Amino acid sequence: MTRVPTYTTNMNLLNQSLKIKKEFELYNYQSITGLKSQSYSGYGMSAYSIVNLEASLNITSNFIENNKLLNIELNTMSTSMETITNTANDLKHMLNNFSGSSVKNLTPDYTGGEITFTDNNQDSYIGHTITINGTQYTFTANDDSGNNIDLSAIAADNGSEGYATKVMQALKNKIDPTGNYPDYEFDEATFKFPLYTINGGSSILSAPGVKTGEPYTMNSDQAHNLNELQTFAFTSMQMITDALNVEANGKYLFGGGEASSSPIKFPFGSLEEFQSYYDGINIKFPNNAAANLCNRSTSAKQTGGITIDNIEGNQFKITSDNAGGFLETAVVANPATVGTLTFNADKNTINATEYGAFNSIKAGDTLVLSGTENNNNSFVVKSVSADGKTITFEDNDGHNIVAEDAKTDPTGITISTSYPIGAIIEMNNMGNNVAPRVQVTGVNADGTLNVTADPGYFATDSTYIPNSSQWSMETFSYYTGGDLALDRRISENQSISMDITANNGAFEKLFRSLGQIAQGNMVDTSNPADINGLIDVDKAANIVYEAISLMQSAIDDSGETTKSGINSSLYAVTAKLSANFVLLDSVDENLTLVQNNLQNSIDSIKKVDQTEAAVKALMAQNTLAASYSVLQNAISMSLLNYMD
Repeated sequence: MTRVPTYTTNMNLLNQSLKIKKEFELYNYQSITGLKSQSYSGYGMSAYSIVNLEASLNITSNFIENNKLLNIELNTMSTSMETITNTANDLKHMLNNFSGSSVKNLTPDYTGGEITFTDNNQDSYIGHTITINGTQYTFTANDDSGNNIDLSAIAADNGSEGYATKVMQALKNKIDPTGNYPDYEFDEATFKFPLYTINGGSSILSAPGVKTGEPYTMNSDQAHNLNELQTFAFTSMQMITDALNVEANGKYLFGGGEASSSPIKFPFGSLEEFQSYYDGINIKFPNNAAANLCNRSTSAKQTGGITIDNIEGNQFKITSDNAGGFLETAVVANPATVGTLTFNADKNTINATEYGAFNSIKAGDTLVLSGTENNNNSFVVKSVSADGKTITFEDNDGHNIVAEDAKTDPTGITISTSYPIGAIIEMNNMGNNVAPRVQVTGVNADGTLNVTADPGYFATDSTYIPNSSQWSMETFSYYTGGDLALDRRISENQSISMDITANNGAFEKLFRSLGQIAQGNMVDTSNPADINGLIDVDKAANIVYEAISLMQSAIDDSGETTKSGINSSLYAVTAKLSANFVLLDSVDENLTLVQNNLQNSIDSIKKVDQTEAAVKALMAQNTLAASYSVLQNAISMSLLNYMD
């Protein structure tokens, strides 16, 4: 007897069909994707493990992708370092060759100087002075003591013909009575001498009837070799600038966190333009790191008006209306900030007992002390100890530490900073009678500045610049980047320090050595009458040797120059990059293994055999078809159909 299906029966059949349909869809999904389920709920108790494994996999994959970007940056930096190192080695080789041959021939020869006496008027010479080898002689008609050149016997001739020749004989008798000076040559009224022995300030050189010899000039070969060296030094500065201004992944790599603009500003387009700025006489390329990297600004707000007084020749003194206008307070001493202060004359140091008391001060800074018993003076910092307790100063006659009793209460003592020696100050908007730039040669105990400048710009011996918001005094570093050292995470537990910036010691020393070679007037070819001071016969040689030492120090820290801050040599920078490469490669290899293991673990939980799933899908499909058929028959059956 056949029963007519009830509602409950129909619903049971429908639910069974839907269950079979769900199995079919699952097996069909598995056969297509190879995954057990479309959602984590389909994995049951394994879902938590899957989530954790996938989270670890994502972190690992992110590290791998970020490390690919970091690898690009390291490769780019390594390429720049290769360019810089090759340039440095090429120039060092060129400097060594130059110093071994040409540099000695650049200096004036021993017969390069000449003075001729031509005036037979005795009044032309009397009262004038001449300085030879540092000893000053005075032409006088009186037989006085000292270094006077006695002309009394000649004066008795009443200025007869040949007076100038007799003056020369008196000069010879005074400075060369024994004939032990083969470098000097006396020929009637002419005196030939080593060009470097005569002081340009000697008044006899500008006296009536005195002629000086032609200034020393280089021959064509010497001039060619020097120009070749300086041109290569200048183009090397341009190449290094380009190498350090490199960018990758949208940021400048040597900028110390300043990623939006190039870290080095080198505004010179030609050697001539560079030498016009750094003329080598009034403005020299900075010879220390503090001056080379100085960024400092002074306005009338700090100084009030300023007075620029000519001392002699190209030497000037700048005084501010406001006392200490060129100073900035670095340390206000008291028991809390420095503890006890000790002044050590033997070691030329200041010691504090408080940790980090002098951390704001760095090597090369020019300090001015006030409020002390014996040390109200200016000093140049040689080094600051790692604990910030001790400042050691450069040896500088007249500017060394004088011993004082230890100050348990140093209240009242102030340590200020000023423009570093060698800093070039741009004199902005001060009018036509002020040189556009000056170079600091010293800082006085009262905070006034000694500078050199082109004297041709100054109309009077003293120039006053009134208080005004229109003018300023500024120094600019070639480096415009930041000082941020970035730690780049390359794995959960490891990171790489990206602390290589274009102002590191290696690059600063490199720039300094190149700038000193490329600057103007490396060889002094002036007439002795135009020089204030002794002509330096070793000027060119000293510049070249200093550049070689700096270059060697920049390459591998083996030169005579001491280490200069972080990353002080190209070797250290290259070694750091190489170490980063090795670490990154090792970490990436481990990350890849971890990534594979995590993926395998996830797959072992999430994936199924697609062939088996396809068979089950077909079986489920057949079962579903049969189920739909039964359901259809059941639904279509009714009592009326049965009665019919």
